[in-house]
Amino acid sequence: MAGICVFVFILLDTWREICYNTCMKDVNLVIGNNIKELRKANKLTQYELASRLNYSNKAISRWESGEVVPDIQTLNKLCEIFNIPLAKIFDENITTKKIRRTYKLQIGNKLTISLLAVLLVWFASTIAFVYIGLNTGRYIWQVFVWSIPASCVVGIVFNSIWGKASFNFILISILCWTSLTCVYLLFYDYHIWPIFLIGIPMQVGIVLWSNISSNNQKKQ
Repeated sequence: MAGICVFVFILLDTWREICYNTCMKDVNLVIGNNIKELRKANKLTQYELASRLNYSNKAISRWESGEVVPDIQTLNKLCEIFNIPLAKIFDENITTKKIRRTYKLQIGNKLTISLLAVLLVWFASTIAFVYIGLNTGRYIWQVFVWSIPASCVVGIVFNSIWGKASFNFILISILCWTSLTCVYLLFYDYHIWPIFLIGIPMQVGIVLWSNISSNNQKKQ
């Protein structure tokens, strides 16, 4: 009788272990799939997501495959990046359609905030233009030219927080050439057109920097 009880106990314990492992495997797959879908919906590569979390892209790959699950602090940070509640990462019914709808809403909000910040630059330039004109009788239109590189700086700041790194290189290129243009106009009477030659090595450096960044992303 004792032998039968021991056998039943071992059988039940084995069954419990199998159920537990199966359940954990399912949870791992749900979390991994959600991380993958949320990453794609937010237009992030594994390399970009890994950089934000200070992990390797191999760790991201293991999470998405369900091989391992990140700790609770990392899960919380992931949810902050994806801008979702922590509970959502465990949601088995989360769909790509819902994720993309949420992503589009987030992009719309971020774009609105970024454009408002750029608008403030032009608003400040307009105030300066009117103020100087009314007080000196000279309406200096060049203040609007300076608004272009200033807008690029604002764009780079917001894009570094929310956008893709590749777009920063476009903004940096525009910043480079418009800044040179502003300096040229400031000293227009001195005919310093050779200043634009400085932009050539700067642009080459930007392109090379962009290429290095792109190659790093492809290594994932």
